[in-house]
Amino acid sequence: MTVTGHDVTGHDVTASDKQLPGRAGSEARQQSDERQRRDEPQQSDERQEYLGGGLAEVRCEACGLPVRAGKRSAMQTSVQWSGPACDRLAEVAAGRPNALVPTCPELRESIDRAVREGRLEVS
Repeated sequence: MTVTGHDVTGHDVTASDKQLPGRAGSEARQQSDERQRRDEPQQSDERQEYLGGGLAEVRCEACGLPVRAGKRSAMQTSVQWSGPACDRLAEVAAGRPNALVPTCPELRESIDRAVREGRLEVS
């Protein structure tokens, strides 16, 4: 919170709640803390929905490792790994960071099959 006012000489003064002295600063900090505590559960729920909404578990049919996958369109696929990537992905990456590799061909086929079989929806 920012407070604007005048000092004893009539000059404009701006201070954040952490700079306010005495009771005014304490009350401002308390209100700010209460607002933050009230908003945290909603922000956490929104963050979880943003990160995991529309994702479903899919297991790679080649290596068996689970991922969370989502399809926003026929051309777009989101994949979240919950652990280390499979050896095949490391092989496909050929030394590049795994995040820069589209995905393992076998995993892509497993995700496509999950869509065809209705286990993963295109949203």
